[in-house]
Amino acid sequence: MKRSTVKYLDLAETLRGHIAGLGPNSLLPTELQLTRRFGISRSTVRRALDVLERSGFVLRQRGRGTITSPPKITRRFLPLYMLEEDLRQQKIKFGTQVVEFQPRLAPPELVRDRLRLSTTDSVGFLSLRRLVEDRPVCHDRRYFPAPAATKLDPSMILDRSVSEVLAELDEQGPVATIAWECEILPALPDVAAVLNLTPGALIVESRFTLYLDNGTPIETGTVSYRIDRFTFMLTGRFSSSQLA
Repeated sequence: MKRSTVKYLDLAETLRGHIAGLGPNSLLPTELQLTRRFGISRSTVRRALDVLERSGFVLRQRGRGTITSPPKITRRFLPLYMLEEDLRQQKIKFGTQVVEFQPRLAPPELVRDRLRLSTTDSVGFLSLRRLVEDRPVCHDRRYFPAPAATKLDPSMILDRSVSEVLAELDEQGPVATIAWECEILPALPDVAAVLNLTPGALIVESRFTLYLDNGTPIETGTVSYRIDRFTFMLTGRFSSSQLA
């Protein structure tokens, strides 16, 4: 690769090969050092690092520089565990920050439908940031019927599953089933701000509704995962008809 023909995608590919030989949280050369090493403009270097950051290979931190990404967290979707329990079973230390809590809120129409509410019903709303190694990894937006919300103290869910706490407050038994879907989407500005991402960066968005054993919906919402911090695992059995 001749220096005069180096473009940002070529440089990104070269740096990706270099990163493969480094451990997590390794510091890369500065933009100026890379500019001098490859004889290219600083804007080309910056664009190459942008590509690597969007792909999840590096993290860029003001005051520290560009570092290789930490090991990814495995999120198990089948069998499905609550996020808190999944991380605990893997012995991953995590923190929960309450970004916003509203015990009474007029719900969006989709939330009203999922929770089977009347047009006059309000809901509780929680916005949560989840952190591993003091870095944001996912963002929860959770809606639940107002009777449970009025009993909820946000400190209750800092080290417990939100769904378990809500089931206890509602006094109707534990969560029994879930309706769930998942999609890769560009992060909207509010989600990007919570996750320390550039708006439009790709995230994995999980949308869910939880039900009690009697079929009553107790909670609905979304969990937005930083795509550079997670891998997703499903483990199950096929029947013979599914193997065709």
